[in-house]
Order: sequence, then structure tokens, then C-alpha cells
Amino acid sequence: MGVTTERLPRSLVALEIEVDDERLEAQMDKAVRRLSQRVRIPGFRPGKAPRQVVERTLGRPALLQEALEELLPDVYNEAIESQDIQAIGQPEFDLKSTEPLVVSATVPVRPTIDLRDYRALRAPRPEAQAPDGQVEEALTSLRRRYATLEPVDRAVDWDDVVRADVTVSLEGQTEPPHEEEGAEFAVTRDGVVSLPGFLDHLIGLERGGPYEIEFSLPEDYPAAELAGKQAHYTVTILEVKQQILPELDDDFVKSLDEDGIETVEQLRERVTQNVEAGAKAEADNAYREEVLDLLVASSELDYPEILVEREIDRMVDRESNHAAHTREDLDRWLQAIGRSEDEVRDSLRAQADLAVRRALVLGELASREELAVTEEEIEGEIMRMASQFDIRTAEGLNEEQRDAIRAIFDSPDNRASISNELMTTKTLQRLEEIASAAEEEGETRTRGSRRRRGARAEGDTADEGEDGAEDTLPEGAGATADESEGATGTLEGDAGASSPEAPPSEAE
Repeated sequence: MGVTTERLPRSLVALEIEVDDERLEAQMDKAVRRLSQRVRIPGFRPGKAPRQVVERTLGRPALLQEALEELLPDVYNEAIESQDIQAIGQPEFDLKSTEPLVVSATVPVRPTIDLRDYRALRAPRPEAQAPDGQVEEALTSLRRRYATLEPVDRAVDWDDVVRADVTVSLEGQTEPPHEEEGAEFAVTRDGVVSLPGFLDHLIGLERGGPYEIEFSLPEDYPAAELAGKQAHYTVTILEVKQQILPELDDDFVKSLDEDGIETVEQLRERVTQNVEAGAKAEADNAYREEVLDLLVASSELDYPEILVEREIDRMVDRESNHAAHTREDLDRWLQAIGRSEDEVRDSLRAQADLAVRRALVLGELASREELAVTEEEIEGEIMRMASQFDIRTAEGLNEEQRDAIRAIFDSPDNRASISNELMTTKTLQRLEEIASAAEEEGETRTRGSRRRRGARAEGDTADEGEDGAEDTLPEGAGATADESEGATGTLEGDAGASSPEAPPSEAE
């Protein structure tokens, strides 16, 4: 068997495989025996017809097709093994010749990732600043949680509470309109009830109705299947109530029954801390995403399209709430949103491509920096998760039931997920350290370059990045920074920073 290879763009390798005539003929004989068992040939018992009769009855192309079904996988696997090709997906075959038998195969291989001089990346870390007035807004939000409601005989205004009968339908909707009687909700500027824009249209309406309200959803509405569609509401306002907020005084603070918080001054200090923590979390997220995209932009990547397609598969599955698990459920979901599968996939392609790029550079960075997650770290995270779960569910559970809960967190799949999440966090933290390091007269840049030159001089090829770090790519489906959990309006909320996540390895 002769094999030639050619490297193509997008991490593809083309193989041309020429199969020996003797091997093909032996496989053709096996194909004859299989076909003669399945096909009735007049005058012969199953499996007993000679080759020339079978070939004359079914035709040589049918025999060749049957032979190739078993021959191609064997010769392909031998070819990639002999050429040391690390495939990460199924090949595409093309029959170029039958005499002699020549088959071409195009196969996606592991990406190549060159982070270049990544240690020279620099990005100033912005100072976290909470927006002006956010502390007062948080205090007001807290007071609203304890407000009393008083019916009023006037038109709806912001911060009122409305009780109404509501019917809503959307353009192109095939199901009956959604109806709700006596729905009670707050009319706030930053709130969303039903669909965005609905609350704005209630301002100025008085008790009574029915009112007919129509408006279009934004073209950039996150739920793509609803973007730009016309919403139609029928609203009958049954009651308008205004909120009477409690006075912000020490008596109110004491009624909150928070440990260590008894005065307005102490409350304001706690809320200020939480607001500042939320602002820092938001700034950290923004910085993390900035330096990650800076690394992506400065790196040289070559990766197969199959990685993007697999990431789109994950995104479709997530957006459809796992309807993509079966063809029937997926078709029902597509019908419900009024889009074709190609339209959905095309709308996700750019986002998926960015997620793959981010995952690849993070995986390579983890490899270059020799980052690792220890078993102790995984155990610590499992204990933390299990203890939090137990706090919420301890009442009424015996020790055996608690052990069963802990076992859920200690499953192989969950351990792998925890390991990937910890690796993502470690890698992003290392990237932040590199990008935010203060240069001292070029010392950092020179030291990084000298390290790489020394490694190459000693024959260390680890920095070349031929295979990347696909085996250590962090887990996750989407690679964008999540919104941080702000602490506005709460006493106990410690703001946490979410990290951009990366899709899992495609070469494991």
C-alpha cells in the first residue's frame, strides 16, 4: 500500500492511498461471499454462487462498493498510523481510480497554536469604580423589599404595582395567546415583565380597559427566534398601587435582623462594600475578557472547521434546552421558533468560532505555563459544593442520604468538570498576571525571550506549539465572561467574578 500526504489549510491533511491489486481482489472475494448470502441467485443455494455469476448478476460496481465498506477503514487506519497523523474527526473519502485502486482521504487533525511572545502581552488593569448613586439605589431597592402597597386612583407611574388581566401573542405564533388573570407586578425602569418594552407602554394608562398595545421587539433581542417580531397585548388594569417605602432609620435597620448591623451608618457601610465588590467583579470580568481576546488576536491559529461545528452543536443543544438530543425534538423546537436548522447554526457560527479560538489559546497557555490541577484541589471543591448543598437540605435527611448527596458531587463526570473549571480559572489568572505585570525597563520582556531562546538551544521544542494543548483544554460551553453577581440591594451578597469558559478538548 502506497501513501502520500499533503498538509492543507484549516488543519486538514490530504492522503492518497494506493491499494495493492492482490489485497483488493482478496476483499472482492469476501464481498462475493457476503452478497451471495444476502441476494437470491437463481440456480444456486445462498452463499454458493461463484464469483463470475455474482459479478454478472449484480455488476462489478456493486461488488466494489461492498468490498470498500470493509477495506477503506482498514487501509485508512493503517495509513494514518504509518504517517503518524493525529486525526480528530472522521475523514472524507473520494474514489479517484479503481484500476489501480486509489482513494483520497481528507481528515481534520489537531490544531497548531503559536502564542508568539505571549509573555510580552500588556494591558493596564482598570480601576474598579461603582457608578455614582449606586449605593443610594441599593438602599432604595432594599427599602422596596419591605414597602407597603396603597391603592391609588390615578394613572400608572414608575415604581407602582399593577394588578391586571393580560393576554399576549407574538407575530407568527401558532399556539393560542398566553392569558393571565389578576397578574400583579411592579412597574420599574430596570425591570422586565413578560417581554422588554411592555412596562413602558403601561405608563399613563388608568384603571380600566381593555387596552390594545403593540410594539416590535429589538432586532438584537437575545432570543434570536423572537428578534424583531411584533408583540400584541390586551391589558385590563384592575388596580394601581403605589409603594410606601419605610423610613431609612435605625429602627428599620434593626428590623432587618442582620448580625452586626444596627444603625443606618453600618448598613450604608455594608451596602457600600457590596456595591464596590460588585463593581470590582464586573471590572475583573471585563479585564479577563480583554486580555483573553488580546492573546487570541496576537496568536497564530490553524484549526479544523469541525471544532466550530461541534461547538455549534453544543450551543444549539443548550439553546434548545436539550431538544437537540433527538431529531424529532429538534424539529419541534425549530418549528416553534420559526427558523431552519441552517439559519440557527449560521447565527451561532461567529460566536462558536470565537469560543474555539479562546479555548485553544487557553489550552496552549496552560501547557506552556505547566499549569495543573491537583487531586487535593478537586477534593476541596467537591467538599465545598457538598457542604453548601447540605446546608440547604440537611433538615430531614439521615446520614445515608447525606452520603448519597456527596456521592453525586464525587462522580467521575463531575470530577472531570470540576477539574476543567479549576484549570480554566488557573489559566486565566496566569494570563492576568502576565498582562498586568509592570515592566521594569524591559526586564520582563527580555527575560521571557531569553527563556525561549535557551529552550530552543537545548533542543526543547515545547514552545513550538505544533500540537497545541488540546488534551488540557478547559471545559465549558461558551467562552464569554458572564455577568458578575452584583450585591446591589442586598446585605449578604459577596460579588463574585465569573470567568470566561472554554469548550472541551476535541482531541481527547
